[in-house]
Amino acid sequence: MPYSFIPRRIAVATASLIVLSATGLPSAGVAGQFALAPQMAGPTMNCSIPNHVVCTINSAKGLKLVKITANTPQGSVNLVDKSYNGCPKQVKVAWDSAYQMAGKQIVECSGGGFKLKAR
Repeated sequence: MPYSFIPRRIAVATASLIVLSATGLPSAGVAGQFALAPQMAGPTMNCSIPNHVVCTINSAKGLKLVKITANTPQGSVNLVDKSYNGCPKQVKVAWDSAYQMAGKQIVECSGGGFKLKAR
């Protein structure tokens, strides 16, 4: 019996949420939203999962790089690998909800920038 596209997507999103809950990630909201926050003060990451995962990442220092990875039978693959010029304080990233996030790397801008030495 063939499955329709939408119920399969809902099942995948539900399974992803269950797996995320089982891994101990903090959960908030009834509409399939979750928040990931580092243990130390730093960038925050808030995500929602409709048909795809959309995350808004905020940092008071600004953001240089956001990398989100997933594990596959072939190894780790990048779902998101974005570098930012100008150190924006907020960025949005997205990927297909069929893939579960296995890791993240968020690189913040340094406060001082580059300093040149005079000779």
